[in-house]
Amino acid sequence: MSKKALLIGINRYRIAGADLRGCVNDVRNMQSALTSYYGFRSADITLLTDLAATTKAMRAAIAGLVKGSKKGDVLLLHYSGHGSNVPDDNGDEADRRDEILCPTDLDWKDPLRDDWLRTTFDKLPAGVSLTAIMDCCHSGTNTRAIQPPDAPSIPRYLPNPWDIMAEESNRKLRGTVVGQLRTSSRAVRKKTDVVNANIPELLITGCRDTQTSADAYIDGSYNGALTYYLAQTIKQAKGQLSYRELHSRMVPQLKKGGYDQVPQLEGRKGNFDRLFLSPAVV
Repeated sequence: MSKKALLIGINRYRIAGADLRGCVNDVRNMQSALTSYYGFRSADITLLTDLAATTKAMRAAIAGLVKGSKKGDVLLLHYSGHGSNVPDDNGDEADRRDEILCPTDLDWKDPLRDDWLRTTFDKLPAGVSLTAIMDCCHSGTNTRAIQPPDAPSIPRYLPNPWDIMAEESNRKLRGTVVGQLRTSSRAVRKKTDVVNANIPELLITGCRDTQTSADAYIDGSYNGALTYYLAQTIKQAKGQLSYRELHSRMVPQLKKGGYDQVPQLEGRKGNFDRLFLSPAVV
């Protein structure tokens, strides 16, 4: 059995006005939690930050994490950065939009779609435990404008060119944002923040569809609110808590800190009560 992690944090974007502030700190906080409480060796933790986190590098690292795994392995993918959406490349006139992650060199015409992530995760070998944590926004329902760099809290959502054009022309982009990474329906996610879904990984996302994930100044430094309170919850429990317990303890911590975002936990129901980052039960 081996433990491997890929931690991606992007503060610096090759897009004017798109920089964030807390994503590299998120990577450091997660790295510390993994080595302190879960037995990950530094040599088995791959870091991709800022200008190194290109589309090519992210695709290769994510695919390599999954492809190189075998039964009994424990894997973690953590992403801190912008999320957004683009018109579906198989659709017609933006009838629907695909969620995307935003590498530093984001190309709106060739984005890193959640369709690709879903296909990659579905190749996970049997008996491998994969946890994916996405500290970003996907739906972007609460924002269409990039915030100034000195704002106390910046949404981790990057408005796409099609939405900007729609706003300026007073013609709304048609359709809804459709995600492949979260396979549950929006109707189900409106009822519960812990969702039973037939996916091989355990997925933690930063917020509900109607919320945004905050990049904010917390306790003297910039952080992602999700990752900061996730790391704090792990530290308080000395790593001994299940996925369900991690979720239930994070929510009041975020609320106490002044953040209304609610993390979502999605995966097969039988995995929710496993210890966080424990081997899969076969």
